[in-house]
Amino acid sequence: MEADVVFLHPPSIFDFRERPILWGPINDLVPSKSVFEMYPIGFVSLASTLQSNGFEARIVNLALKMLRDKDFSPGNYLKEVETELFAIDLHWLPHVHGAIELARLCKEIHPDTPIVLGGLSSSYYHEEILESIPEVDFVVRGDATEYPMLELVRGLRDGNDLDAVPNLSFRSGSTIEVNDITSVPDEIDSFSLDYEYVFRSVLKTRNLDILPFQEFLTRPIMAVLTRKGCDQNCPGCGGSSYSYSKLCNRSKIALRSPEKVVRDLKNIEEFRAPAFVIGDLAFPDEEYGREILRLLKKEGLSIPVVFEFFTPPGRDFLMKLGETVGNFSVEMSPESGIEEIRVEAGRRYTNDELKQSINWAFEAGCSQFDLYFMIGLKGQTGDTLNDTLEFIDGLLEKHSDDNLIPFISPYTPFLDPGSLAFEFPEKYGFTKYAETLMDHYELLDSGFTWKDFLSYRTDEMSKNDLVRLTYESAIELAQIKEKHGIISADKLEDLSEKIALSKRMIRLSDAKNTGQLDEEQLEASLTELQERLLIDRGELDWSNGVTARRVMAVLKKGIKTLFTPA
Repeated sequence: MEADVVFLHPPSIFDFRERPILWGPINDLVPSKSVFEMYPIGFVSLASTLQSNGFEARIVNLALKMLRDKDFSPGNYLKEVETELFAIDLHWLPHVHGAIELARLCKEIHPDTPIVLGGLSSSYYHEEILESIPEVDFVVRGDATEYPMLELVRGLRDGNDLDAVPNLSFRSGSTIEVNDITSVPDEIDSFSLDYEYVFRSVLKTRNLDILPFQEFLTRPIMAVLTRKGCDQNCPGCGGSSYSYSKLCNRSKIALRSPEKVVRDLKNIEEFRAPAFVIGDLAFPDEEYGREILRLLKKEGLSIPVVFEFFTPPGRDFLMKLGETVGNFSVEMSPESGIEEIRVEAGRRYTNDELKQSINWAFEAGCSQFDLYFMIGLKGQTGDTLNDTLEFIDGLLEKHSDDNLIPFISPYTPFLDPGSLAFEFPEKYGFTKYAETLMDHYELLDSGFTWKDFLSYRTDEMSKNDLVRLTYESAIELAQIKEKHGIISADKLEDLSEKIALSKRMIRLSDAKNTGQLDEEQLEASLTELQERLLIDRGELDWSNGVTARRVMAVLKKGIKTLFTPA
């Protein structure tokens, strides 16, 4: 394979196939598997931007290739790659082990080929990366790095001085140079999640290296980007307003124009796949979302669309949404059923406001309303978790005829670097067990279970408490779901068996850590659990599987793409 730039996505833990790992619930609420084989959506925008400027760019989901084929050799594969630059994502910190090990492998095989890292975690740790990981040559910082990447690639091709490349940190001899973050675009219409680029790459290469995650073909969902940045300051989020200001020099949100958002949705419609709209269309300026709905109503839309809301939307907005999108779902994260704890977590609304919005959503024709609750919040205890479960039970009782789906999961495995909780742990009720990039790497490198990976505790909960209450809450929530007909009795029994086995593995790992059990005994006992410990996979599926309509749509799209210039 030859390309000017090859974007590589690593698994969370690079040697996950060689050692026993009890992943636990760390990926329960995302489409990917435990190795986090879903690459960041920015890869598509970066690669398509380079491609449109005359550079050949390829995306290789190495994590997916390793997941699908136990005999696949990353080293042998990389030996066949010829490129001028390897670009590896280190966006969210759970990829720290995979990113570092992949960089080391790339440099071992191609010692003269430079390597660049990017993403929020890379931006936070850019100096430590260049000081501690000699295999990495560059870090591109910020949240919109299309232009800096283009300038870096041009500079490497032309032999230019890299001091002029915005957002770039790099090693120059024995010193580390840090260029200012000056590429912070106020408009993002120039950048898009070009799924036609993805589809064209599949047709051109005749392989599935570029698929976003393992179940993409059977359970597809495509993202629509509405903004860069955030106006919320949730303490535990590495993508908060505070974090964007600190890491990306972004002081305000950059909105994609309503016309471009609608165009993106219509492009996704051609694939007959569900769409996920990133960003609350009703907050802080409801008029922005209303304009999108006005334009969309003129166009019409026939695919399922999932909308996220940070605060409960009003009745009028939800009615407009229902009139415009025939099949829409809603996701909200109230975090806790206790209002005081919710406020501490950055969600400033009452239970009554939440209940009212849920009622209005179903009145407007909402197909599915997902509610996400968290374990490990400031002020949270076993008693308050029980109160949250009672709150959920009451909601399901009221909405017995509606498709209201609650989830509960812990913050895992790390506090986000750059978040308020990471920067000021004592103020926000946390104790950190990992500070540096390599601290987090070591947790993943030496641990066996998700408890080993945890980088924090709260003032109210030890690591043991977090694990225990996660399992107890999961069982109780599953029992509530079974009572209300959301899951079957067989699913409840299956979950109970998985949790019993998982708890046993935690005990065995603890025994190993205290010298009461050696590693070989642990490996002999550790049985790999099925994916999704705490939830039923079908609860996060809007795609209806592989349908004849989608197959025909993809074939039609393929013919159109073949005859459309790149």
